[in-house]
Amino acid sequence: MSMMNPEQMNNILNELKLGTVLVQRKHDGEKSSRRFYLHKSEQFITHHQLDKTFGAPTRYYINKIDEVRVGLNTRTFDRLVRHKLLEQDNDRCAFSIFFNNYRNELHFLANDEEIRNIWVEGLRYLMETHAQKRQRHLINEANWILNYFYLADKDGSNSLSKSECRRLLTDSLNAKVSAKDFDRLFQEADRSGDGLLTADDFLEFFHTLTRRRDLYNIMKKYAKNDENHTIDSIYLTTEELLEFLQKEQNQVILKTPKLDSKFEFSLEIVNTCEQVQELIKEFELNDELREKGHLSLKGFRNLLLSDDFALMKPWCSRFVYQDMTRPLSDYYIKTSHNTYLFNNQVFGDSNPEAYNRALKAGCRAVEIDCYDGDNGRPIVKHGFTLVKPCLFESIIRFIEPNLFKASPYPVILDLENHCSIEQQQEMARILQRILGDRLISEPLLTKDSSILPSPEDLKYKVLIRGVKIPAPVDEPQITEKQSPYLFFYLQNVPYIDYENAEKSQECYHSANLAEKHFDRACKADPLGVIKQTLKSSLRMYPDGLRQDSSNPDPIAPWNFGIQMVALNYQNDDSVMSLSYGKFMDNGGCGYVLKPKYLTDIDKSLFNPLNFIVKPPALSECIFECPQRLTIKVISGQFLPRANETTTDIPDPYVLISTHGIPCDKQTKKTKKIDDNGFDPEWNETFQFDIHFPQMCLIRFDVYDHDRFSRDDRLAYFCLPVTAMQTGSTLVDVDAFIYLILFIGYRHIHLRAKNNNLTYSTIFIHVQFNPILS
Repeated sequence: MSMMNPEQMNNILNELKLGTVLVQRKHDGEKSSRRFYLHKSEQFITHHQLDKTFGAPTRYYINKIDEVRVGLNTRTFDRLVRHKLLEQDNDRCAFSIFFNNYRNELHFLANDEEIRNIWVEGLRYLMETHAQKRQRHLINEANWILNYFYLADKDGSNSLSKSECRRLLTDSLNAKVSAKDFDRLFQEADRSGDGLLTADDFLEFFHTLTRRRDLYNIMKKYAKNDENHTIDSIYLTTEELLEFLQKEQNQVILKTPKLDSKFEFSLEIVNTCEQVQELIKEFELNDELREKGHLSLKGFRNLLLSDDFALMKPWCSRFVYQDMTRPLSDYYIKTSHNTYLFNNQVFGDSNPEAYNRALKAGCRAVEIDCYDGDNGRPIVKHGFTLVKPCLFESIIRFIEPNLFKASPYPVILDLENHCSIEQQQEMARILQRILGDRLISEPLLTKDSSILPSPEDLKYKVLIRGVKIPAPVDEPQITEKQSPYLFFYLQNVPYIDYENAEKSQECYHSANLAEKHFDRACKADPLGVIKQTLKSSLRMYPDGLRQDSSNPDPIAPWNFGIQMVALNYQNDDSVMSLSYGKFMDNGGCGYVLKPKYLTDIDKSLFNPLNFIVKPPALSECIFECPQRLTIKVISGQFLPRANETTTDIPDPYVLISTHGIPCDKQTKKTKKIDDNGFDPEWNETFQFDIHFPQMCLIRFDVYDHDRFSRDDRLAYFCLPVTAMQTGSTLVDVDAFIYLILFIGYRHIHLRAKNNNLTYSTIFIHVQFNPILS
C-alpha cells in the first residue's frame, strides 16, 4: 500500500463514511455480513442496524484501536484455516482490528483486496492522526466535544433538545449547572430560536460553559489597558503576554528538529515580541484579535494547554535525548513479567497479543515460559496452572511486525526454558526463520569484551536471555554461524554475593531475583547489590504468591540500580503508573539512563538504606542538588467518572505523592469538592523537600471521595521530578550568591486505565528552590 496525498486520503475517508459490506468472522466459525461505515465525526466506526429491537449498534472508537493487521495473521484466522472453515486464498481480503489494549479483536473479510486496502489505509491514517503527540490540545477538541453531541443525539436528528442537552451535561460531562444558568446559556446558543441546538450551536454553548475563571484571574494581572475587561472581552497584547511568559513562566519552547543536531531538536527561550507574535498566530482562533497581536481568554487557554507549556518537558517525552552509547548495564529497562497473560496467574489463555500490548506500551524485555508441545511444536504456558497454552511460533510470528514500532532499541526475549533439546532446536529454527539477522545468534565483537554493548550498538536487534543448557556430550560440537541451539546472549544465573560474583561472573551473566530474595540481599550487602549492577544486568520479578497479578513496588530495586524490574502489565494497579511515569522519559524508548551516583558507586558510596538527609553545600553537590518543591493545585477540568456505568457525579480530590529514596517519600491531599467533575477548584498549596531528585517520581492521582466504600481513582499522571517543566530565573540574593528559582503555571494531562490519554487536566503552579541548609 502506497503513501497517500491529502486528496486521495480524503476520498478514502469519504468512501468509508458511505460504508461497505464486510463479513465478520468469529473464533467459533460464526460469520455475519453487515454494512460498516465511518461516522461523519471520524471518531468511530459502526454498522447499520437491520434489526432495531436489540438496541443501538456497537461503536468502535478510533482512539481505542491498537492495531489494524492485514491478512490472516491472527489466532482466530489461523484456527478457521486449520479447521477448513476458511481458505488460505482469503488472505488478500482479510484484516483484523485490535482494541482495548489488544484484549478485544474484530476479524473481517472484504469483498476484494481493493476494499480491504481502503479500510486499512483509512483506519491507519485516522489512528495516526489521533495518536500524534498534540502540539496543540485544541486540535482535536471540537471532535471530542461533538462526540458527546452525537452520543446524546439518540434519535439521529443532528440536534439536541433542551432535555437532551441537560442530560448530557450531568450524565457525561459531570457538570451541575443551575436551571437559571442553563436556560440562559441554552437560549444564547439557540440561534434559530426553535429550542434545538445544532452541532455548531452546541460548540458555542460548550465554549461559553467552559470559560476558565482561573485563567481570567491570571490574565487580569497583566492586562494593563484601562478598559473594564469582562471574562468575555479580556485579552493580552503582545507586550503583556511577553511579560507573563518572562515573569511567570520563563518559558522555553521546542523548535523544529535540526538535521545537524545530535538530539534532533533545539530549545529557545521566549524573550522577544516576534516570538510571542508567532505564539498568538498559532493559538488565537479569532482572526481580528490575531491580526492585532492580541490573545483572548480562549487563546490563552489553548496556549497553556499545549504540549510546550505542559508539566512535562516536551523534549523528555518526545525525543531520545540521553546518551545511548553507555553499556547496557547503565540503563533501566522497561520489563514485563509473564507477558503472555492478560489476566491473573491461574486462569485464562496464553495470548500472543498480550506481547503486542506490552511492546506497544514500550516494554523492551518480555518473558516467554516455554514447554514441550505436541507434534514437536514448543508451547508457551504458565506451568502448574489452568492457563491454556499457545504455540511459541505464534508468539514470534505475531509480534515480529511490532518489535520496533515503539522504540528502535533492543528487545530482550527472556526465555524460561523447560523444553527438551529437540524442541529447543525447533525454537532456534523458528527464531532464526522469522527474525533473521535481527536475532543476535553469536557473541558481538566490541572494543571491550568485559562490558556489555550499548543500546545504540544493539539498535533493531533481539537478544535472548535464559538459562544455558549444554548440548548432549555425545553430540559433536556445532561451529556453524547458524547453530541449531538457542544462543543466550544474556545468561540467566542464580544470584550470589558480590565477592563471589566478581570472581566468577562475566558481563553477560544476568542474575534473577525474586522480590523477597532482593530484600534479603539488600539488607545483607546494599553496596554489593549496586556493584553487581555496574557490569551485569539484573532482573527482579514478583513473588509466585502474587497470583492476582499484583505488583511489587519497583522503587526500591530501582534505587539499587536493578535494571530489569519485571512487572505484571496485565494488572492496571497503582504500581504500574510508576513504571509508566519513569519510562515516559527519554522519548518513551524503554531505556532510561541511571543516575551517575549509581554508575560511579566507588566515588559516591551511595547507599539507599543509609542516606544523608542533610544535603551538602551547593558547591559540593557532585551528584545531586536537593530541591524544595512547592505546588499549588488550582483547578481541574473534565474529570471522568469512576466507570462508564455509574451515574454518580464525582466528589474529586487530588493526591500528590513523591516516590524515591525513603526520605523523599511523601503524600499530600487536597480537600474534596462535592458534585463537580467538570471544573472543580481547590487553590491549595503543598511543599515537598526532595533530596535525591534524579531518583524521584512525582504522581498526581485524582480520586472520587465515597462515604460508604473505597475511594475510586479516576485518573492520574506520573513523571520524573527532573522531567518537570518549570522555567528558570536567576535571583540575586547578595553580591556573591545567585540562587536558581524555578516557577511556572502548568497543566497536567491526566491518564486513565492502562495509561490511556484523556481530555482531563489539572491546572497547577509549580515552584522549585534549591535547599542549601
